[in-house]
Amino acid sequence: MALYKTDFSLRQSLEIIRVLAVTDFKLRYYGSYLGYLWSLLKPLALFSVLYIVFSVFMRWDVANYQLYLLLGIILWNFFAESTSVGVTALAARSHLIKKVYFPRIVAVIATAVSALLGLLLNLLVFFVFAFLSGLPLSSTVFLAPFFLVLLFFLILGISLLLSGLYIPFRDINQIWEVLLQLLFWLTPIVYPLSFVPEQYRFWLFLNPMTGIIQYIRILTIDGTFPSLMGTLYVFCAVVCIFLAGLFVFSRFESVAPEQL
Repeated sequence: MALYKTDFSLRQSLEIIRVLAVTDFKLRYYGSYLGYLWSLLKPLALFSVLYIVFSVFMRWDVANYQLYLLLGIILWNFFAESTSVGVTALAARSHLIKKVYFPRIVAVIATAVSALLGLLLNLLVFFVFAFLSGLPLSSTVFLAPFFLVLLFFLILGISLLLSGLYIPFRDINQIWEVLLQLLFWLTPIVYPLSFVPEQYRFWLFLNPMTGIIQYIRILTIDGTFPSLMGTLYVFCAVVCIFLAGLFVFSRFESVAPEQL
């Protein structure tokens, strides 16, 4: 079917993103008995298993380790689920792309926004746990949204890159699943950064997820400020990845709808 092209304003694009994101979030748990509670139970279940393993059988000498682990899992799940869905963002909406024209980048952004709704619910649960545990929240917590914004654009950049590459290379989906498993253990989520020998920490910080998770923990749990140089590196890394994703996406997004 032919595409009907119109000039989309920013307001129209934002409205499409809102509709697609909310629809995705609702459909994700449609028909299940627990509904939206699954978005909370999944990270809590993983947290429970990892907490038992790494606090009973392998103890870490980390203050507030429960909150340390829970926050890390919440942030990592947001990253992993968003990028995994983002890989097939265009292919999953091929039925819409074939019928009506809208900026294709909107489809990728909508998947990230949909996952963001789940992140906000999970962060609410985290702060409830923090309150019940008696953690005194410092004013530094108000700087944490800066790194959440960086995390969102990191996810968006990777999703744009992967969704663009998925069009000619369908194996990208499986490759990314394997890489996510590797990245999980190369990011200090279940273990403290202090556990890693100092000469190897530089290599962990090449992964911007290390800095983002670590700095959000510092601001939220420790109540201190992160390294300025480290923050600058994370910012530059996210910008580079986002621009690379835009470039790759722009190279492949014009493919005929029939190829999606």
